[in-house]
Amino acid sequence: MTAEARKTALVLHLAANPNPISIRVTPETAADLGPRLVQIVRNGHTQAVETVDGKEFVVNFSHVVAAHLA
Repeated sequence: MTAEARKTALVLHLAANPNPISIRVTPETAADLGPRLVQIVRNGHTQAVETVDGKEFVVNFSHVVAAHLA
């Protein structure tokens, strides 16, 4: 398993909140988001993100200053 495959948390830094938000995601979701994350944040898309427990978390990336997988 590569280091990228082990990154299973989406960490969001919001403009109006000094504390980051961490969302646990499946390895498949992380693999899907990873290559597109920069573009999603740049364009401010709204994206549904599947969490590790099978639920969806909708993120409005227009309020996200920085995002990364950890």
